[in-house]
Amino acid sequence: MQLPTLDDIDKELAKKSLHEFIVQAWHVVEPSNKFVDGWHLRAISEHLEAATRGEIRNLIINMPPRHMKSLLVSVFWFTWVWTFRPESRWIFSSYADVLSIRDSLKCRRIIQSPWYQRNFGDGFALTGDQNQKTRFENDKTGYRIATGIGGMGTGEGGDFVVCDDPLKALDAHSKPIRETANDWWDNTMSTRLNNPQTGAKVIVMQRLHQ
Repeated sequence: MQLPTLDDIDKELAKKSLHEFIVQAWHVVEPSNKFVDGWHLRAISEHLEAATRGEIRNLIINMPPRHMKSLLVSVFWFTWVWTFRPESRWIFSSYADVLSIRDSLKCRRIIQSPWYQRNFGDGFALTGDQNQKTRFENDKTGYRIATGIGGMGTGEGGDFVVCDDPLKALDAHSKPIRETANDWWDNTMSTRLNNPQTGAKVIVMQRLHQ
């Protein structure tokens, strides 16, 4: 029997652990910056793993800026889940379209990287007819949609609905803007789960207002 190689072991570790996946994939999105680990990254990874398994259905993550919240929740989590559930469908939103698109591009960069393709490329392929900044799909019917606050028309749903920064810091003390964001989440995004009994909704943001 052939013994597993170190590459085989790394692949299995990355597939079983979101945190390990992040450590290995870091060089793809931040090639010039050293990865700095922290207890909060492990804690959030464990909660996102639980959300993936359906053990957490609604999750709010409050953390300060520059603590890797967008990369962890909007980039690494999604690309990790597609290594074993490429059929999963995702909707990501933010207060600005440009931020959602930024993270969508980072996701595609990871998926198309030699590292990801070498380890997980046999699981799915991105489709050529739907491979845009705001939406891309794979040949297993999975997709990732990026939108902004106020966007997301009818007819779209996801197994995972994620909002990364529904408010920018300067708008936190504006009651009308807060109410607009709350109404949009309550009446639009929170209703977008394909299966309300199994899907997960996640919000990640700074704690800006009570």
